[in-house]
Amino acid sequence: MKKRHGLPFAQVDAFTDVPFGGNPAGVVLNADDLTEETIQKLSRELGVGQTVFVSGSSLADCRLLFVTPGGEMPFSGHLTIAAFHLMVEEGVIEAVGDVTTMTVETKAGVLPVEIVKNETTGMHEIQITHRKPEFMTTYDPREYAEALGLSLADIMSSCPVQTVSTGTPQLMVPVTTLGALQRIHPEQDRLLELGKNADYVSVQVFTRQTLEATSDVHVRHFAPTLGINEDAATGSAAGSMGCYIIKYGLMSPTIPVTSIVVEQGHSMGRPGHVFVEVKGDASEIEQVKVSGTAVTVLRGTLYTR
Repeated sequence: MKKRHGLPFAQVDAFTDVPFGGNPAGVVLNADDLTEETIQKLSRELGVGQTVFVSGSSLADCRLLFVTPGGEMPFSGHLTIAAFHLMVEEGVIEAVGDVTTMTVETKAGVLPVEIVKNETTGMHEIQITHRKPEFMTTYDPREYAEALGLSLADIMSSCPVQTVSTGTPQLMVPVTTLGALQRIHPEQDRLLELGKNADYVSVQVFTRQTLEATSDVHVRHFAPTLGINEDAATGSAAGSMGCYIIKYGLMSPTIPVTSIVVEQGHSMGRPGHVFVEVKGDASEIEQVKVSGTAVTVLRGTLYTR
């Protein structure tokens, strides 16, 4: 019998340190020779929802391709965390020191990545440096309150409903209370319609009120244009949100870096934490990093023929 060539894959839960928390991701290694058609088929076959394909790169240490039910994304935070976590576990990356610095090629550009080992837990925290923020279009808060099943009074009036991008444009919608966030029942068709001609990919709704005393922000994230009704942990939007929070004074910046702990996924039964570091103040944000840990929950081999 002819031996079949298999591709290693895993399901990795990102932005958590325990299984079945955070955001699940499919990770496929050695994806260099896969066609676009095969990539789409494998993504559907895995059924995780969002999948990252790892291949070689002439521009960086590796190349990542991010696939969602709605198509490709230029960048995904949780998929990047998952990919680097698995590469460390599989020995593809030798993270022998306290900090291992690498680069990753994505359709959003080449980004620096740091792999930081926690000597106490033995886990690796993956830190991704995002682009400097771009503050873009503002929108009528009334339309988004209605689409989210909220009243206009639930939307924080002192801050704009605005698109912010640190690589992927996301709409920031600040709400006044945790109760308002928990009451959200989005009309997905209405959100989809609002996003059709907009300059953002998805919608980040957040409040400074939190469930945990150690957290700074509670988040829910909606991406119907990508085929994702709600996302459990969203690294790409966390970077943009951290910059928004500093620019509009929702947290006082600290020197040299403001650390922001984001809690998300509780409404989906998948609690997780995204860690954001913002260097700078309201007048100028110099740098933003997003980081998190991950846990592998499933391994296997994919056969394409």
